[in-house]
Amino acid sequence: MELREYEVMYETEKDHWWFRGKRKIVFSQVDKLLGGKLIGKKYSILDLGCGTGIMIKEFEKYGATSGIDIVAEALHFCQKRNLKRLVQGDLMKLPFKSNSFDLVSIFDVLYHKEIKNDVNAMKEIYRIMKPGGHLILTDSADMKLWSRHDIAAHARERYTVGKMSSRLRKAGFSVVKASYFNMILYPLVFAYRKLDNVLNKNRPVKTNIDKSNPAVSAVLFSVLWLESVAMRLFSLPFGVSIFVIAKKP
Repeated sequence: MELREYEVMYETEKDHWWFRGKRKIVFSQVDKLLGGKLIGKKYSILDLGCGTGIMIKEFEKYGATSGIDIVAEALHFCQKRNLKRLVQGDLMKLPFKSNSFDLVSIFDVLYHKEIKNDVNAMKEIYRIMKPGGHLILTDSADMKLWSRHDIAAHARERYTVGKMSSRLRKAGFSVVKASYFNMILYPLVFAYRKLDNVLNKNRPVKTNIDKSNPAVSAVLFSVLWLESVAMRLFSLPFGVSIFVIAKKP
């Protein structure tokens, strides 16, 4: 990701509808997964490609959290959130012992072009997880949505649920839950990105994350909130992103 995008994320992700909505979807599923298991247990949790650290803050209520990112600039913003257990390191060669973590998360990371072989990355994640541990994953979906946003994010590809699930199984995981999300807004996102590709093709690339009008942001967040409720009951058939829970047997 372009370095300037880390500052944009840090400044916007607390209140921006997209980040708030993704957190709602993720932690609705985490609560459903863990349920009453939280009583008397402190999970060891690692956020891979932790970015500016906002997801680590959310995970703190579940146990002892750690974060790793290859980019020093990202960890600088994590420190501004008073996060302590931070490591600069490479996903392809994680500096942790085997069977170390109960829960590992990786949000919108595997699609980056810096990861040459995502199955090998998944095998490395598998190695550091405890037997019975869970992987919580989100990533970008559907190559029809490929845009300047993806170029700015240093993307390699956008996934399908089937492709991601197949690669996780190759790495040894079993897939517990696999769904798309941001389904309702898909037509708007599709149209916006196609227009952006045409109208701004000669301008410097940047992601689609900008400060948004609070009223508009509230409406858009409510859409993802609705999807978070639906996803507790069933998986969504298409969307802008994918969500997966996988388990190490």
